[in-house]
Amino acid sequence: MPLPGVISPSCIYACTRFRVRRTALLPREEYLRIMQMSIPEIVTYLGRSEEYGQEIDDLMHDFAGAQLVEEAVNHSLARAFRQALAIAPGGLHTLTGEYLARWDIANVMAVLRGTLHNVPRQQVRDLLIPAGEVDSALLDHLLDLKSCDEILEALLDWRFHPVLAEYYRVCGEQGISARIEGELYRQYYAGLLGPAPSGCSGCPEMAAYLRFEIDIANMKNLIRLHCAEEACDLTVIDRTMIPGGYIPISLFQRLYGIETEGEFVNLFLKTDIVPVLARAVRELRQDPDFSSIDAAELVWRRWHQRRRPVHEVEMAVTRIRLHQLEALSRRHPFSVLPLLAYLERKKYEVFNLRAIARGKAFGLPSERIWQYIVL
Repeated sequence: MPLPGVISPSCIYACTRFRVRRTALLPREEYLRIMQMSIPEIVTYLGRSEEYGQEIDDLMHDFAGAQLVEEAVNHSLARAFRQALAIAPGGLHTLTGEYLARWDIANVMAVLRGTLHNVPRQQVRDLLIPAGEVDSALLDHLLDLKSCDEILEALLDWRFHPVLAEYYRVCGEQGISARIEGELYRQYYAGLLGPAPSGCSGCPEMAAYLRFEIDIANMKNLIRLHCAEEACDLTVIDRTMIPGGYIPISLFQRLYGIETEGEFVNLFLKTDIVPVLARAVRELRQDPDFSSIDAAELVWRRWHQRRRPVHEVEMAVTRIRLHQLEALSRRHPFSVLPLLAYLERKKYEVFNLRAIARGKAFGLPSERIWQYIVL
């Protein structure tokens, strides 16, 4: 066992591997090239690449066009995440497994919702990325099942099964999917933000990144509730919010009931979301004078109109957060941060390629597709 403060050779090796993998991801210039290609040209381009070539070859007999691109990049993401888990030693391995559990939650909820609403099997399958402990074979088995009870039984060994058993007593009960999903993510973040492994380098910085992620998720949930046709009470807000962020849940509860601009802006300015949002909009609009007050008023206008945030602004906030994470990973090169930076960047590379393929399939102009790209 390494002495306190001493970084093991296996950790140095793993962190170096993750930094090298990060540099192999697509740069901005490559995205600009891909945006000029047709879908067959994109398939050819990806087929020649080291990251996606094997998946294109394996899947080209079953899929074509944009669907082939989406399937191939999803498979590549799952493979990259499994490889990351295999590379990470000791405490890094444990943290990687905890982080990847978010994909299990997304996959299981997609299967459950598909079963509830009789969504075609392949349509649900297109959404799944088997990057966690619920692997491809189990996901395919779940998709073949006909009822929620059968799905629950098949997931008996899953770490979050007790949450499903507690909240999924009545399959199809109104609002039950959102309640389960909220509780699953509460358990997920509680696991990630729990006691860090002894001597975990970069864990405080990772926790800070995750706490802000929780704040953003809670704000999105609050806006979603505010946009609903029917008002909800504080108990609904309480069980929708995820504990562990910097912003107290009581502040979100206060925000929900505000209908005057001054009170809303003053309270929202107290959150850690505002300065990041202001910076994101400054960069997006190339407006150096856009202030925190401007950012709070921008949110108020959408809130007052009961409209969701502008998608381009959400993407801009995501870009800022990724840049901050990468800066931290350079500051702490032999820690959990290069791992997290790589996993996040790989995820968004796949999301970008899917957005391009899907946008071209629907005939969207390049400038519209570009709004969905995170660099």
